[in-house]
Amino acid sequence: MLAFDPAILLPKLRCPVSHQPLKLVAEECLVSTDAETRLSYPIVEGIPVLLEEEATALSESDWQSLLERANG
Repeated sequence: MLAFDPAILLPKLRCPVSHQPLKLVAEECLVSTDAETRLSYPIVEGIPVLLEEEATALSESDWQSLLERANG
């Protein structure tokens, strides 16, 4: 369960590295929409951890897959 309301907070959140919008992936992570950085941020105990040092750099195929899952 998320500790925030995605409908309210998600439009305001941005990737701390690229400043691009983030997409929610099945309450497990937030993924940056920036094709150059392709970063994923974990959600720990319902709270997004938007720290650059906690981000995971994704391959292009993994990034595309997560974005497809986020878009449903």
